[in-house]
Amino acid sequence: MTSLRATLVLLLLFTTALPAQATGVKVIALFSNKALLQVGEQQKIVKSGETFEGVTLQSASGRGAVVVIDGEMMTLGLNQSIAGNFKKPNRDKVRILPDAQGMYFVNGKINGKPIDFLVDTGATNVAMSGQQARALKIDFKKGVRGQAQTAAAVVEVWQVTLNSVSVGDIQFSNVTATVIAGNQPRQVLLGNSFLRHTDIQQAGSALVIRKRY
Repeated sequence: MTSLRATLVLLLLFTTALPAQATGVKVIALFSNKALLQVGEQQKIVKSGETFEGVTLQSASGRGAVVVIDGEMMTLGLNQSIAGNFKKPNRDKVRILPDAQGMYFVNGKINGKPIDFLVDTGATNVAMSGQQARALKIDFKKGVRGQAQTAAAVVEVWQVTLNSVSVGDIQFSNVTATVIAGNQPRQVLLGNSFLRHTDIQQAGSALVIRKRY
């Protein structure tokens, strides 16, 4: 353990003395499930699953580090680097890991009020139950009334316009939502009335949502 710490200190002193790249990602040192990464002028020992300056370390061993950069997965060996075209992503990006059932849940806001979303690319609109709408102080019965067929029965629905919906730093105004009478769905669905304004990519098991400009 003492030897490992001494090696790390020497590596840090040595690499700090070197001129850092203006842009780029470089693997300075490799350990089991950890890597010393340099991103631009910044350096840090990053654990597997951790994100540093927009670069996520997927895994690491003595053979190399698997990193995810801007939604793209690649493997870098010791002292290998990616330079030139790499730019740290802007903050209008959200990376979501699946739960044990493979579902993608993410914290967000509706009209400024915190809410937990289930990402559902098959849903036409942001969708919620009447119970959830009341908790969010949404006067949904002033919306456009209709009916929808569920697995159990025909239910009343209302189409409303939400002032704002946000996930991370991605926010859109005047988002269409569907409110379904009763207490289903149990989770507010982040559907395509929000997602159509974004680009969605799979990065390993993670889902990466970026604001489209």
